[in-house]
Amino acid sequence: MPLEDLTTLARAVERNWRSAWAALGLVDAEPRSVVDDTSAFLRVYTPGVSESLLNLVMSYRSSEPVTPEATLATLSPYLERRLPVQWWLLLGDEPAGLRESLRVIGMESWGGATALALPLEAWTPSFHPPAPDLEFLRVATWEQRMAALRVIAEVFFVAPEPMRRWTVDNPAFSLYAARWQGRVVAGLTTLQRDGVVGVYNVATLGGARRRGIAGNLVIHALREATREGARLATLTATPQALRLYSELGFRSVGVIEQWVPGPYLARRLNGALEEQTDRSYA
Repeated sequence: MPLEDLTTLARAVERNWRSAWAALGLVDAEPRSVVDDTSAFLRVYTPGVSESLLNLVMSYRSSEPVTPEATLATLSPYLERRLPVQWWLLLGDEPAGLRESLRVIGMESWGGATALALPLEAWTPSFHPPAPDLEFLRVATWEQRMAALRVIAEVFFVAPEPMRRWTVDNPAFSLYAARWQGRVVAGLTTLQRDGVVGVYNVATLGGARRRGIAGNLVIHALREATREGARLATLTATPQALRLYSELGFRSVGVIEQWVPGPYLARRLNGALEEQTDRSYA
């Protein structure tokens, strides 16, 4: 695939993630998430919630080389409120100096998630059929919502309350579940914008894995999205999940690198250190 096509698809993955994070501002829960959606960056922070699932900077843009002072200024809401933070960037598409400045102020690369894309026009997935006792559904009832939330929170090792904003309370997301032997054992969410459907939070309980449940649930959700006008599917994946998504037809188009505070900056963010007044950042 030509490099320009890969870049276009990688940016589509990033844009859908941006829409997903920005949608946290729609959630009617206290404390409300603050969304600064600007031409320079997307910044989401949730005062009083010390959970990186609800605090992030991404899509940073600058026509000039980025300085440590600029990155610290962007992080000011987190420093002032003593919040954790993630900083995501599309590797190779970030402005000059950003990675170096993040490192100078005490952020560390946590590695990256592979960005994947799948054109849905004429998509005919080749995947083993589900077992007859499996049921796939777009979640509708409150009981189903809570069951799917429990699965996703357990698999991703996160507290149910912050994850609830991504799965149950956010009106921009659709929530799907797989039921096996009468019990919800898998879940995922989708967000559709401008003909692109992003797939998120794909999770299967340990005792139900290796049965094709997650793959068939993704197929079910993408077929619904296609009927609703989606032409491209996007997601990010860990190395362990790449084989599954490759079987479904997804192809790697880039890497979204995730940065988190190193030990020194983490101490500043949790209030263990007073803010420095000089220009030494480490």
